[in-house]
Amino acid sequence: MKKYRDGIFRDYFSDKKRLLDLCNALTGEHGDNPDEIIINTLDGVFFGNLKNDLSCVYKNNFLILIEHQSTPNENMPLRMLFYVAELFKQYIEPFKEKIYRLNQIELPTPQFYLFYNGRKDEPEKRQMKLSTAFKNFSGLELIVNFYNLNEGNNEKFIQQCKSLNHYCIFVNRMEKNKKSGMDLESAFKEAYNYCKNHDVMAEYLESKEKELISMYGFEYDDEVAKRVQREEAIEIGLAEGRAIGLAEGRAEGRAEGRAEGRAEGRAEGRAEGRAEGRAEGRAEGMAAGVEKNKFDTVKNLLLAKTPLKYIVAATGWSEEKILQIAEKS
Repeated sequence: MKKYRDGIFRDYFSDKKRLLDLCNALTGEHGDNPDEIIINTLDGVFFGNLKNDLSCVYKNNFLILIEHQSTPNENMPLRMLFYVAELFKQYIEPFKEKIYRLNQIELPTPQFYLFYNGRKDEPEKRQMKLSTAFKNFSGLELIVNFYNLNEGNNEKFIQQCKSLNHYCIFVNRMEKNKKSGMDLESAFKEAYNYCKNHDVMAEYLESKEKELISMYGFEYDDEVAKRVQREEAIEIGLAEGRAIGLAEGRAEGRAEGRAEGRAEGRAEGRAEGRAEGRAEGRAEGMAAGVEKNKFDTVKNLLLAKTPLKYIVAATGWSEEKILQIAEKS
């Protein structure tokens, strides 16, 4: 599920000047011309529903792909393989007929990065390799460079990039506030004010104030909605469990009562029936209730023209499943 950090990261570094700063830190280059950056992030609209966090061609020499996660996904090398294949298809589109010629096409060197901000303990750096997924040795390899951006990690690298340093200050301030017991909205407001007062991401925060407040309002409401759905599902499960338990208890009690004695049959049948019925009823009721509520939530969010990524975040359903509901609605 995509968190607030992913949305801000992608938006913040969609500015070419900030992205140039980041690309220089990653590649060791010293470029000062933002026009040497060509942003080609996949948005999931025209390219087979593929969607990545951030990618660009730099100086026509590097193809840089960056993902930002709060929970590391060990399948990231495979996902990056899908992304880079699509990006190379885009890159050669203007001269795609050359792929059938004998001379090799020159391509920018791909570099893959995963930036991590999360609560799980992770090393400062590590490499995620596609080859570890293969059952046997293969000549195909793709390496994702993992960078832990939590406070106290990779400080030298982060200090090399002002934009990344400011972003980390904001996100780590948010996380610190949440750990202290603040709700998401309060944690955001405190971090927002702190950064503005200390000239950290100040220009970005001021220009995006309304969008950020709206984003955090949605995230906060989403958490409340999930809690209400869970409570409602439990209530439905208990009600159905009682009904099933009573029915099964009567049936089993009568059957066993005829064979072993009506008195013992009623007691044992009702006891076992209630226990099994309530357990099954809770499980079935909760599952049915959650699915029904998710379905209604998706329909309402679609009617409200809520962006697809927010509906995925609110329900945990796949984009494909949500799009199927949209087509039927």
